[in-house]
Amino acid sequence: MDYTVPKERQIVDLLLQGCDNSEIARNLNMAERTVKAYFNRMFVRYGIQGGIKRVKLATLLYRRVMRAGTGIFRRPSQREHFIIQRVAEGCKNREIAESLGTTEHVIKNDLRLIYDKLGLWNRVELALWYVARQFEQGHSLA
Repeated sequence: MDYTVPKERQIVDLLLQGCDNSEIARNLNMAERTVKAYFNRMFVRYGIQGGIKRVKLATLLYRRVMRAGTGIFRRPSQREHFIIQRVAEGCKNREIAESLGTTEHVIKNDLRLIYDKLGLWNRVELALWYVARQFEQGHSLA
């Protein structure tokens, strides 16, 4: 992603972490109206109209970040991918631990690291992230 303004990159990074305008303004020490102005310029640049524009912008930029494999989101390792897949299948931590020959505590820690790596909060978001990735790649979960 190419940004003409360095602040824009910081705003996008915070948006992709789930921050609202007031949190972004606080983090970057600027007025909320300034954050809103940056967003309005990005909406115009990316042709975003109607609906919930912040969500549309976040989705568009998230896909670009994931495609590039850069930014705050990094691709999961093979082991992490296995854990994510098992979470999406509805497995409990204990079941995942047994299949990997480790403990439930290790899986719990692995999940925290995965959430941080992907910018997610919980296993439901993780499962949805996995399903979306499979859908984008033309795979089915069945």
